[in-house]
Amino acid sequence: MKDSYGIPSGNGGILLKKILQTQNVEIVECHEPMDSIYSFLSSYIKLWFKHKKIDYDVMLIPWRGILTLPLAKFIHKKPIIYFPAFSIFDTLVHDRKKIKENSLQSKFVHWVDMLACKWVDKVVLESTEEINYFINEFNSPKEKFSQLPLAADESIFVPLPFKEPKKEFVVLFFGSFIPLHGVETIVKSAVILQNQSEILFLICGDGQTKPSMENFVQEKKLKNIQLLGLVSREKLLENIKNSDVCLGIFGDTNKAKKVVTNKVFQILASQKPLITMESLTAIESHLINDVNCVLVPPANPEKLAEVILSLKNNPEKRKQIASQGYQTYMKNLSMDVVGKRLVKIIEETLSR
Repeated sequence: MKDSYGIPSGNGGILLKKILQTQNVEIVECHEPMDSIYSFLSSYIKLWFKHKKIDYDVMLIPWRGILTLPLAKFIHKKPIIYFPAFSIFDTLVHDRKKIKENSLQSKFVHWVDMLACKWVDKVVLESTEEINYFINEFNSPKEKFSQLPLAADESIFVPLPFKEPKKEFVVLFFGSFIPLHGVETIVKSAVILQNQSEILFLICGDGQTKPSMENFVQEKKLKNIQLLGLVSREKLLENIKNSDVCLGIFGDTNKAKKVVTNKVFQILASQKPLITMESLTAIESHLINDVNCVLVPPANPEKLAEVILSLKNNPEKRKQIASQGYQTYMKNLSMDVVGKRLVKIIEETLSR
């Protein structure tokens, strides 16, 4: 899967590598592209020969490398640490509902998730809630899991100066149009605020629910919302810089309660005021309502609209939340902090 904005996700190999480099960990990459049956087979052969020439202590497999896991398990006896960004089964069956529950397809993806947990020595996940799901759903031992949020790429997301109040108040969302992100809640809050002519919603992204959202915006004849689709990295960063507040996720799904998503870390690292949904995972990620962010109930456009309007009318509070959010990020969620915790997880895995 290709990142829409060319920005590495926390559990992807690129950012994982950068996080480890902050701790001066020696990294040897061994990967091949896989986009067809032919490339799958040829890549396995190439990876086999590449691997024979490599000396290392532990193998790390990001979630995009799950197709290489059977080969990795077969060709060596070194510890394997796996970084799934999510459960494939939970995402496709329960969250996005792409596969019917109890179908052969759902049983297959369930088996893939379960086998991945069984084959590796350590599974690293974003939250305790997600870990508990994996333990219960795939019958995996608790000691196999470690909790670790995986930061933002600080070479891309840098602290921005506070945007002084202007006539136009920009509310920015960037991400996928999927149930987890709750774009419908954002669009409905724009309906509530449509008479506030100075408030403009910018929504960047694409995905499953985008056609229905486009139809909704057209039917309601909303003038205060722009669906920009996929944008370049440069355009996204420009939009973040020009925004007054940035939005996280608002989906009323079980998966939404188990994650905070990369965009939340990226917003905090950019020193922008954050609004996102309240959950145990948000609290575990050091998010404190009205201190370093604003937390709202999931799927509640009325509350989201109320909070947006309140922040618009209180620039000092926006400034305080943005500053405290950045300080929280640097203290608890930065690449250096996460890197130290990751090195400890690796050392503990090697000592077993």
